[in-house]
Amino acid sequence: MPKQSVNDCIMQYEQAKQIRQPHENDWRLASAYCLQQHYGQWMTDGPSFSQGNTTAAALRRTVFDSTGMRSLPKYMAILERLLTPAGSRYQILAASNMNLMKNYRVRQYFDLLNDTLFKWRNNPRANFRAASNEVYASMGAYGTGPIFVGRRIPNAISRAPSLIYKACPLKDIFILVNDQGEVYRVFRRYYLNLPGFLQAFPNVALPRTLALEASKTGGPNLSTYCEFFQDVCPQEDFDPEAWDERRMPFVSRNVCVTDKQYVDAVDKGYKSMPFLTPRTFTVSGDPYGFGPAVNAIASMGGASAVKKAYLQQGNLAAQPAILAADDGVINGTVTIKPGHVNYGAIDRQGRKLMGTLEPGRWDINAELLKEEQSDVEDSFFVTLFQILQDRPEMTATEVLEHVADRASLLSPTMGRGQTEFLGPMTERDIDVLDELGVLPPMPPELVEAAGQYEVQYTSPMAKGLYAEEVSGFSRAVEFALGITEATQDPSHLDHFNFDVAIPEMADKTAVPTRWMASPEMLEEKRQSRQQQQDTQQAIEAAPAAAQVMNAASKAKQVQAA
Repeated sequence: MPKQSVNDCIMQYEQAKQIRQPHENDWRLASAYCLQQHYGQWMTDGPSFSQGNTTAAALRRTVFDSTGMRSLPKYMAILERLLTPAGSRYQILAASNMNLMKNYRVRQYFDLLNDTLFKWRNNPRANFRAASNEVYASMGAYGTGPIFVGRRIPNAISRAPSLIYKACPLKDIFILVNDQGEVYRVFRRYYLNLPGFLQAFPNVALPRTLALEASKTGGPNLSTYCEFFQDVCPQEDFDPEAWDERRMPFVSRNVCVTDKQYVDAVDKGYKSMPFLTPRTFTVSGDPYGFGPAVNAIASMGGASAVKKAYLQQGNLAAQPAILAADDGVINGTVTIKPGHVNYGAIDRQGRKLMGTLEPGRWDINAELLKEEQSDVEDSFFVTLFQILQDRPEMTATEVLEHVADRASLLSPTMGRGQTEFLGPMTERDIDVLDELGVLPPMPPELVEAAGQYEVQYTSPMAKGLYAEEVSGFSRAVEFALGITEATQDPSHLDHFNFDVAIPEMADKTAVPTRWMASPEMLEEKRQSRQQQQDTQQAIEAAPAAAQVMNAASKAKQVQAA
């Protein structure tokens, strides 16, 4: 199939921009209240390198409440705790066929695969932690957090190949979805001047505009930028048996919009979609998500307006308006500095010729501000994590019940993050690591099963979904213990299979495996305990046994006499 014409490609790019346009005003307001450094980017269509700080400084003089800016980092921490908690294995890979996991070589392979995955993902050059935090910030503010997952090209800064994670500003990402709601095409907009183009595309012919700049005798104007976009979409004539780029399921093309021409001489292919676009909440038929900040725009705007009135009211109380009679005595100059004498402010009889304007009731503004701020914090799930501070006297069972309730409320958010972020990212990681040739050799049993695997999520909050079972078991045991204590009959505890329940409870409450005894260690402990009990029983029975032996000996002596 012939390559799509550049005019058709640009037309689809412009259509994708039009589809996104209705969201941009909400995102602009969300950035004003939560991510003020992004606000300058939304105010311009071209390069916005110098707009951020200047616009943010001006914006801070018009936005008076910081609840949104304080709540967004907390929401980012919640998403990280849900999906990618630092210092823990928040996911593992296992064979799709659970029977294969009983095979020692298959288990050993997946242990090596998990170690390899986290080794490369946690490489400082991969930039995973910084990129994921930016993704969570974008999901909280706008509802969509684009990220590029690919292979780092060795350069002077990083000389070894590796994975690379790069968060993309939503301002420059345009997506299209198919009839199943899946993102199948991504346009990434960017701007380059002449030096930037030479660095990004070292052996590629210059577009006409930049070639004209390069030909100028006085040197190029570095402020001349051209608009480009990268188009990543499914391969139109995909053929896994082909020897060229057609064997790749996805194709990538770079287009210069300014000059309406392709940049690449040959299309680049990908085994999987390199751009991931996890979304917080979605509406059927809309490719873009909406986040907590978009939901709380009204409350954040109301809190800012109330805070402004509150500050004005405070200034009026500290420096009240002066009310004075026009009787020709006061000279018009009134100073409210401490200790200053205002002559003519009273008449000869000592009566005041001026007074202050009452600032009004403070409590109304205080209550309104508190309500608006609480609504904003609720949108960012901040209040879900305050109960342990408000009620430190909670019992362990109550804590488990609260964890179960909290996990159930956060389950939709965690599920979308696993479906649209962690799952596709893991598949993309495996593809890139396969290209790098660092994956362990697959055992024959898994080769026969076509190497099918699944992702199992093991973060503490993912396991917290099982807290209801743990809480129910704890309540049942407490109930049985009460009956046992009242009746002095321990048989009531025979209903519980502690050998099965305790290891599963430890697993579901995120207890590390190394903290638990292995089956061999458990059997050894029980044998040792049984030996100690047998020895103790023998010691306790020794005096009675000695008496029996003495009595038997005396009986024999009597019979012999």
